[in-house]
Amino acid sequence: MFNFSYKFNYFLFVLAACISVLAASIFSKFIEVSSKNYLKSALHEAGYSWVKINADGLLLFLHGDAPSDFERIEAVKFGRSMVTGQRLIDNISHLESSNNKTGEINLKILKSIGKVFFIGSFPKEFDSFDFEEMLKTKSPKSEEYHIIVDQTDMASTLNWELITSYALSLVDVIKLGKIETDGKQLFVEGIASDNRNHGKLKEYIRSRAPSNLPVEISFYQPRELISPFTFQIEIKNGLLQYSDCVVADEESKNLIAEIAEKLSAKAVQECLVGLGEPSPQWAEALEKAFSISPQLVNAKVVFDNLNISVILDHSFPEKEYTEILNSISNTFPSEFVLSFIKLSNDGGNDLSSNRVVATLSPEGLLKIVGPIGEQLDKELVANFAKVRFGSENASISLYKVGSLPDDWGFRIIAGLEGLRELKNGILNVTPNLIEIRGKTYKKFSSAKITKVIGDKIGYDQRLSLSVDYIDMPKPVDDSLTSSQCVNKIEETLRVRKIKFEPGSDRVDLAGHETLDDIAKILLNCGDIRLEIGGHTDSQGREQMNLNLSQSRANSVLFELQRRRVLTKNIIAKGYGESQPIAPNDTEQGREINRRIEFTPFDKSMGTTVSSEDDIRN
Repeated sequence: MFNFSYKFNYFLFVLAACISVLAASIFSKFIEVSSKNYLKSALHEAGYSWVKINADGLLLFLHGDAPSDFERIEAVKFGRSMVTGQRLIDNISHLESSNNKTGEINLKILKSIGKVFFIGSFPKEFDSFDFEEMLKTKSPKSEEYHIIVDQTDMASTLNWELITSYALSLVDVIKLGKIETDGKQLFVEGIASDNRNHGKLKEYIRSRAPSNLPVEISFYQPRELISPFTFQIEIKNGLLQYSDCVVADEESKNLIAEIAEKLSAKAVQECLVGLGEPSPQWAEALEKAFSISPQLVNAKVVFDNLNISVILDHSFPEKEYTEILNSISNTFPSEFVLSFIKLSNDGGNDLSSNRVVATLSPEGLLKIVGPIGEQLDKELVANFAKVRFGSENASISLYKVGSLPDDWGFRIIAGLEGLRELKNGILNVTPNLIEIRGKTYKKFSSAKITKVIGDKIGYDQRLSLSVDYIDMPKPVDDSLTSSQCVNKIEETLRVRKIKFEPGSDRVDLAGHETLDDIAKILLNCGDIRLEIGGHTDSQGREQMNLNLSQSRANSVLFELQRRRVLTKNIIAKGYGESQPIAPNDTEQGREINRRIEFTPFDKSMGTTVSSEDDIRN
């Protein structure tokens, strides 16, 4: 009897425990759903209908594109007044910022004789003040410094401060050249300060690098590193002359001189030989420029790396203008970008007029054309434009002329800073006026442009603004279905796999880039249920391969968490060598079998999995 009573009481205890766990789970889910719905309803009623909410346990993640940075801050403030602040995670992006700002974190140090340029976009937790303070302690100021830095909205997952400190410590190692890093790797290129023993110097540089930071070093014999490569031909009143000539070697320099002599072209100065040729076909392109010169009257052909601008005077006949377009459009190698500009007759606007025109397209593409006085100004404007608008988005064609104001470069930079406030528009810079016209989503942009330009070059400068405010387009729902998500991930993995360091569960550099792409896809996938499957080849012991595949799958799950992907419905499982998709008797087959697969969870088989909580523990 006693035994029966004991068993019955034990049964009741277990049953009560199960009911408690079930009730806690249901209650937790109820809290999660009700909190999400309550906050969503409150935000909608307050006018923040663009905010999207994802719940993950007690945490509430805010997503969406804010019409302005002010509205983003107000929405988060309102949300934290409705629920406990610690439960709210702000993942809201600013649409205008995301359209016009580059999100790349980078630092580029350009060193020439007596001058050092520091250009970069820093993570949000590291600002220009931090950089300048570090610069004071790490690098003795024996040169003239020019600092052009910006701050992104991105948080660095790397030790950016340590990497920046290391990059600054290398400034005195090079005499001329560049140091460049995105935090994942670092490049040193140029002429070493001590040109006697490159081997030992490279060992010294690598020995001081932060752990796990790949460093690539290229030292050259003393030739100046030149960026950009330029060339300019001017045809005026029947006379041909060339200037701003930069080539990669003496052979190209002699070729240009021979061609010029045949055409009776005057050299304003000899070609400069330097490093940094933008294309193996650079010399061929310069030769082509000479070949088209007989067809041009009162014109200039201006090279800026791979950008070529043919600038025709307003007096050029309209009938011949169309013929010229058709005649020389396919003259240059295909990788060069050719543009035609015909100056208008607006009272002195000929080839000697001092006017820079910059156009910003709705897609964020910037094109700058016009005269510049000094090489330093040209470098400043080009690098500023690339940092502010993105190196892939900026096309710059500046040609050298004399008799420009001393502050010409800074006037252009100030105008570009103002243009950046617009969605799209046009900037005109002359010695007496800065004119900006365009459209914007942001209210009070005119006042901000006035302040930005006034702070840079003074409020006594003439400024003309014509800015139209347009309504922000309604956000497009770009969320993907489960099948679309998996298909996109599979397409990404077909192009490039997630790879690991040999025999390790650490994702290599190329693998991190692949994971960046996959994370972008998953951020639009909602609460998709996925399995991350790790697979190996058959080399080594079976249990060891099983353990390695599980570790690699766990590593991928962890890397997705670091990229702010919601992973509560994503599990990781290692299959070892048990599911080959190619023969293991060849290296090609083994490479195919070493893989990571993403599979819808409801189609997965097996029970031994790792969840987000397992990874954290």
